[in-house]
Amino acid sequence: MVSIYTLDGDLVKRLHHSYPPESSEATVVRWDLITRNTQAVKTGIYIWSVESRFGTDVGKLVVIK
Repeated sequence: MVSIYTLDGDLVKRLHHSYPPESSEATVVRWDLITRNTQAVKTGIYIWSVESRFGTDVGKLVVIK
């Protein structure tokens, strides 16, 4: 699962990944830049968190419109 947060820690969106490991899409998660409240995200810096059977990883991403 991929979670996107604002820099303040507010949840923006959760993206579920359901592709099998052998699929060519196994390393891809697509986001339409719509929040969980069905609003378009604003330009800015966001934090992402990826949780998998291998552990958790966190990083930052930038949305530029």
